[in-house]
Amino acid sequence: MRVCRSLPLVLILLLLANIPIRAAWASGPYTQAALAALSWVAAQQQADGSFPGFGASSTADAVYAICAVGGDPNGFLRDGHSPISYLGDHAGEFTSVAGSLGKAILAAVCAGKDPRAFGGVDLVATLEKARDPSTGRYGSDLAGHAFALLALTSVGRPIPTAAVTWIRQAQTPEGGWSWSGDPAAGGADTNSSALAMQALLAAGVSPADPALRAALAYLHAQQNADGGFPYVKPSPYGTDTDANSTAYVVQALLAAGEDPEGPAWTVEGKTPLAALLALQQPSGGFLWQAAVPGENALATYQAIVALMLKPFPLARAMVGEVPAILPKTGLAESWPALLAGVGAVALSVGLALRRRAAPHAG
Repeated sequence: MRVCRSLPLVLILLLLANIPIRAAWASGPYTQAALAALSWVAAQQQADGSFPGFGASSTADAVYAICAVGGDPNGFLRDGHSPISYLGDHAGEFTSVAGSLGKAILAAVCAGKDPRAFGGVDLVATLEKARDPSTGRYGSDLAGHAFALLALTSVGRPIPTAAVTWIRQAQTPEGGWSWSGDPAAGGADTNSSALAMQALLAAGVSPADPALRAALAYLHAQQNADGGFPYVKPSPYGTDTDANSTAYVVQALLAAGEDPEGPAWTVEGKTPLAALLALQQPSGGFLWQAAVPGENALATYQAIVALMLKPFPLARAMVGEVPAILPKTGLAESWPALLAGVGAVALSVGLALRRRAAPHAG
């Protein structure tokens, strides 16, 4: 992986903008691209503190992006509201959906909040009660079940053996997983497979486990000639690389101990991260697919986490004892303009370096 030699310039600009820097902001070969993307995300924040997309779910995705680069989502304020205060205000609305509970717990943990007392709700206890004792399954789909397991591991809760067994039994003959959890042949997709892999690994399954080796083989078969990944192929809806799928797969590869820029995942000199970066726009935001115009919020949230080389879960806390409280960044109400200015410089430098350098340049 190449190292951005202009990173000190970005750090100086951040300091001038009065944004305290943590070590995480200074690490990784794609930090500049991630910061530029975060500047675009910052401008999308709504007056209630949320981020566009699918309500609480997409706001949680934006929180993951902020946390991945070392920022504090509690300090991302719009009209006095943060994404964490938004999720807390709406905590009671998603307690019946295991996937939403899982995503909220992950957001609370990476923001340094105690999910056992979040918006007046004990999210952890509520999620644990959502498991079907007859099947071991949380929620109604594979994605929700995976996020439930990721959330429980993030707070140090034991994962029932039956919950892991259910994922194993849901694996399709291709080696992947379908969104619904149906194990029938032909139903797998890259997104569900990436989430299932991360859930199994977080639950303690070895990367050498046959189920995970089969999943890697499935992902190899899904990789496109540009190095990226589609939602699924073959598909009547097209098989172009998209940012969301590529980002999720990068996270799964990292969780499994794979190098997403290593020879095993390089196609004619093109890697998954190179394919992802090719979808970034001058604004800092990411396209969903190259042929679909306009920055996509969800694609950008997810791309940031992948660029920072962070698999799920993003943080761990021993909830029930002393919550892990992260230091605040101290961002003022003027942070969107400050961060946007930093991001514009970071992106201009980062894109120039990326266009001049090969994927494995030193």
